[in-house]
Amino acid sequence: MDSGGYFEKCKIEDFFTLKGNPQLDKEDLRFSDNSSYPYFTRTIFNNGIYGYVDYRDAKHLIKGNSIAVGMMGMQFFYMAHDFYAGQFTKTAFPKFEGLNWRVALWFISWFNKSSKRYLGLLVRDFEKAFCETEIIVPHNSDGTLSLAYMESRIREMEGSRIREMEESRIREMEAYLKVAGFENCELTEEERSSIELMNRGNVVFNSFNVTDDNKKKRENGVFAVKNSHNILQSSVVVGSGNIPYVTAGEGNNSVYAYISYDKNQIEEGNAIMIGGKTMVVTYQADDFFSNDSHNLVLYVKDKRLRKELIQLFMVASLNKSLKPIYSWGDSISKTKIVKDKINLPVTSSGSIDYKFMETYIRAIEKQTIQRVKDWRAKEIKTTKNIVKDDTESSSLEPLFGSKHYEMQEEDVSMMVADNIFISYSVEVRLWNTKREDLFEGNLDLLLMYAIGSSARHKTESACKIALGIKETNLSAEAIKAFKSVRYIMFHYWKNSEATPFELTAPVRLVEKESIPEGFLIRQEKDAKQYLLIEYNSDKPAELGEYDILRAQRRGCNRYIPFVCRVENIKVDKNDRQE
Repeated sequence: MDSGGYFEKCKIEDFFTLKGNPQLDKEDLRFSDNSSYPYFTRTIFNNGIYGYVDYRDAKHLIKGNSIAVGMMGMQFFYMAHDFYAGQFTKTAFPKFEGLNWRVALWFISWFNKSSKRYLGLLVRDFEKAFCETEIIVPHNSDGTLSLAYMESRIREMEGSRIREMEESRIREMEAYLKVAGFENCELTEEERSSIELMNRGNVVFNSFNVTDDNKKKRENGVFAVKNSHNILQSSVVVGSGNIPYVTAGEGNNSVYAYISYDKNQIEEGNAIMIGGKTMVVTYQADDFFSNDSHNLVLYVKDKRLRKELIQLFMVASLNKSLKPIYSWGDSISKTKIVKDKINLPVTSSGSIDYKFMETYIRAIEKQTIQRVKDWRAKEIKTTKNIVKDDTESSSLEPLFGSKHYEMQEEDVSMMVADNIFISYSVEVRLWNTKREDLFEGNLDLLLMYAIGSSARHKTESACKIALGIKETNLSAEAIKAFKSVRYIMFHYWKNSEATPFELTAPVRLVEKESIPEGFLIRQEKDAKQYLLIEYNSDKPAELGEYDILRAQRRGCNRYIPFVCRVENIKVDKNDRQE
């Protein structure tokens, strides 16, 4: 804040306009790891993002660099990029210039202070209450918003948070390992043997009935099955208690929130729940509430099997046995499940081998915990590199909203791999890429530049181009990707007209007045800064056989330059088309 600045109490409506979002049902969208548009819902997890989808249409697309909120959770999130949204969501758009993720965090901290009050209101009353909420805002002496002060305060918090992360995460990990009995992740001989037997396919499995069929007087099912109670999301208050509210959704073990509700409708824990419409199978250790009577709750009849590790094994078995059978249009039910079977390991006498299941899952947990420990160490190292990189690039500040590492339930070996997609005027598309690999410079990166034939020859033969970027604030990942480019390819989505060139100098990022003489300027319209790219057009690079169409993303403007990995366009012998 400049000298003479001051704080003033103002209403939110002085700075933001609140609008309802054009809604889309998730069933009407196609979700994919390679998609780029966030789908914002009422969830309070993962920045409010349920998943990522392809471009649908402009009618439902909501402008990014805004603050979104879901009516059920009433938590506010900064949305860096354009996005789509589900029911009962709204977005606050700034009336002032200069909103970025740090400024947004300043306002969000004020918005979330009133979350509990907003939750007590009817949906139709929320907009008025939100707009009239008073917050304290810093101003410069000339009466303008002191965005610089807001950003400086958030930066101070970031530095403090990094130091805290290094210390607290180590303490948290040690405390968790001690409580869970994983201070030592070394496998016992029995645990190592269980993994080897499974990997070699030497475990004997038998088929068992999932549950009893009273009509056929069959009573040898593994589970007793019941329909859960039906507690609608609209009738619960998020954060009102400490009992899990479980839905049929994926992620966070299907726990939508923690609530207080009618105790007569609690489902007993130490059970397996199947989302009736989604076939999401989870183990619920604690008592819980459920959102839909279509959900099934399974209780193991044999007390020897009612152990958490064994039930986690059976969750995996149920997934493998039942998911290929049911779908959204043909969902599971209490009536249908009586015909289903589950495959479980057995002893030499043919009885369920509960000891093997427990030992095997314990071994898998140890391996997973060790990976998490390694991941934590890498995350701290990567965060330090990001902060260091951000500090060195003072004019290029990271945007909020890049995807963080996510635990992949089905493949723990992938848990530190991101789909890094950054949607700028020069995009970054790095699929299945570890952020530490990006920051350590271990990637062969290629700049794909689609340009029409009339301009391509002049651009390609220039050997020095300044490629315009419309954004001033870039994420640390984007900066690192741009500076790590080793090749450039001019093309118009035709392999016959595409030739790669190796760069002869590192890419630099400069303001327009700093472009050296002799550089051909491209994408000059609305450009705020430029990538300086040098190459020898007389010496094409040898990248082997490639197909540039492999890198084209559905729904994207074909003229947008982007950075990708060289392997994204390479053709393997195994998948070469005849």
